[in-house]
Amino acid sequence: MNNLKYYRKSKGLNQEDVAKLLGISTTAYGHYETGRRNPPADNLAKLADIYDVSVDILMGRVADSHQTEITDSAEPVTEDDVFVPLVASLRCGYGENGNSFAFIKKVPIPASYVRRWGDGLKCVMAIGDSMSPTIVPGDKLLCRPGDAWESGNIVVININDSDTVKRIYRTSDGGIDLKPDNPNFQTVHYSPKDIENLQIHVLGRVLISISKEL
Repeated sequence: MNNLKYYRKSKGLNQEDVAKLLGISTTAYGHYETGRRNPPADNLAKLADIYDVSVDILMGRVADSHQTEITDSAEPVTEDDVFVPLVASLRCGYGENGNSFAFIKKVPIPASYVRRWGDGLKCVMAIGDSMSPTIVPGDKLLCRPGDAWESGNIVVININDSDTVKRIYRTSDGGIDLKPDNPNFQTVHYSPKDIENLQIHVLGRVLISISKEL
């Protein structure tokens, strides 16, 4: 819903103004603009009326030929949000090349997550489906960087210079199993020799998946 911010600014309104027109909190409206929540149909129709555009244009399904660039002035994040780094997108599949934790931009997350898990957190964007339905494409995965993990954790792991996101388990032979949550994908076992030869190492533990629909 990136168009929401554009059309709000084009009308000279702030988030509080629009929230009052919708009868919701400023924080709730802020979540619409950040993509954490999608507005329900009734509020979407109201927003289209407020911004004097069609719902299709507002949702980006149809291009607005009159849309021009508006200078983006700094706005306070909603009181529930803090920014953390979004780092290089990782596919939830096997053998996908990627730069481990290469900075892309900063993204908002609920401040309660930082209070719960502390500072130093990073997000990666899921773009594969082997961890569905737990993780779906477009989810932001909030991670704690480092190699600490326990059996059953979801981790970002590097295998022979390729990154993946999987659920990890220790095995009786001293190796690991990487298990997808999607039953259409197979669990892959790595022996201690495989771990050494392929230079397998955990880059971070996934703490929570933040749905693009929230």
